[in-house]
Amino acid sequence: MTTTPLPLRRHTRMQTTALDEAEEVAGRVMSAHRLRATRPREFGSRVHAVAIGTSTLLSALYEGEAELTGRVPMEYYTVVLALSGGMDVTTDLGRHRIAAGRACVISPGERLRLRFGPRTAQVAAKLPQAVVDQAFSRVGTEPPHDLTFDLRVPDNSPWPGVLRLAASTVDRFDSGVLPPGAGAELERMLVTTLLLAQPHDHAAALTRGGGARGHRAAGVVAERVAADPVAPLRPEELAAAAGVSLRTLQEGFRSRFGTTLTGFQREQRLVRAHGMLTGPPGEATVADVALACGFVHLGRFAQDYRAHYGIPPSVTLHGARRVARDGRPRRTRA
Repeated sequence: MTTTPLPLRRHTRMQTTALDEAEEVAGRVMSAHRLRATRPREFGSRVHAVAIGTSTLLSALYEGEAELTGRVPMEYYTVVLALSGGMDVTTDLGRHRIAAGRACVISPGERLRLRFGPRTAQVAAKLPQAVVDQAFSRVGTEPPHDLTFDLRVPDNSPWPGVLRLAASTVDRFDSGVLPPGAGAELERMLVTTLLLAQPHDHAAALTRGGGARGHRAAGVVAERVAADPVAPLRPEELAAAAGVSLRTLQEGFRSRFGTTLTGFQREQRLVRAHGMLTGPPGEATVADVALACGFVHLGRFAQDYRAHYGIPPSVTLHGARRVARDGRPRRTRA
């Protein structure tokens, strides 16, 4: 078996000439499949794989002609770029020949058959459906429902270049260990580019404004945030509960309230803090109030409070205690 250099070479999962071993190991990396070789004595395979975020980035080489048939429909998105050789890709959407330098996209729910020519090398990524859905909600105007990409990739599409970049970035780490933040960023960059560049059946939603739907959704979410502004903010979950994408929800907040979702939550926390500072006197300090209202950075809290109410929170607290003690506020000079 030859040793043609492949991307991700520090992350070897398999190097074998045995069909059964190749079928088992590659099946664990991707999904269960049946592997057959036209001439078993000429067969050889190598697979390298590494996690980027919650996705899997991999490279593979097949010596000799081989055919891979999925045992079950795909449960994730797969993007494939042929580096050498070539392959015939057959799914429920049709059949496509992938020559060296060309790519394809396979969507969940499709039955897959790949026929590799001699010495076919590829780099690919396995993208969970949840990752693609979340990315679509960030850039689209409505939540996706069973988004399906075209199998064929247009000429000069940018995402295959991003796939190459992801693999080469991993290879540049001498330790062979990719920092979690770097992996997540590579995943996000790849998925976003794929959504924007690859034709799919939800493409129109990426350029359509949210309009009235975003306005209504912002009102619903605003009531929820105002009721409990201290609760951790999960924008994607709030958007999904309101039946819109995150982008549409953010547009709704800007048009209806003149601020972002995060900005609205901060304002509601300030309102709660003001109520606590002016309420019945107790032993609570400004720091206690800030922490109780979800502010972990006291300096930032004081800055935001002063910008909103015109005075520092300490002045509000002392004034409230003085009123409780003396029965009247101190007059200040104009």
